[in-house]
Amino acid sequence: MARDTRRQMIRQALLLFRAQGYAATGIREVATTAGAHRGVIYHHFPRGKTELAEEVLASIDSMAGPLIEAVCAQQQPIPAMHAILAGAKMIMTGGEYPPGCPVAAITIGAGPDDESLRSSARDIFRRWQSPFRECLRRNGFTEPDAANLATLLIAGMEGALVLCRAEGDNDALDRVAAALERALRV
Repeated sequence: MARDTRRQMIRQALLLFRAQGYAATGIREVATTAGAHRGVIYHHFPRGKTELAEEVLASIDSMAGPLIEAVCAQQQPIPAMHAILAGAKMIMTGGEYPPGCPVAAITIGAGPDDESLRSSARDIFRRWQSPFRECLRRNGFTEPDAANLATLLIAGMEGALVLCRAEGDNDALDRVAAALERALRV
């Protein structure tokens, strides 16, 4: 039961960080939304909100990272890019919460003393770029072009999620995919 409470708190924090940002989400709100008593917060997360955010980062990375690796290992660059952006659309825009990425929310909301969170987010974004960069290199792109295009994919995805929220639809992800496809065909 305790394990389920912890897991539910991580899941709710992920959704709340995505929906309203890291800075605007309190750990008590996470506990309440998860159906947990306030008293269990520090039992499950002795270091408080920072530890909870670290767990959210690990959770989203454990979901997205292997998917990105799998599609990049098995596909050519254009289909891999489309699969990554389709996955982002499904995971980060679906459900009752507004579009967004918890990794970006934590990165933006982390305070000046939260270097561990920024470092974890930086590592995640690099891990998400790496398989696509390798896919591009396997398919004839130079290392500088592969690195730039892999960065563009993740930056485009993250920026598109912000636009999806602002525009109230998911069209920005489709526009990023179309632009990246043109760039990959050059």
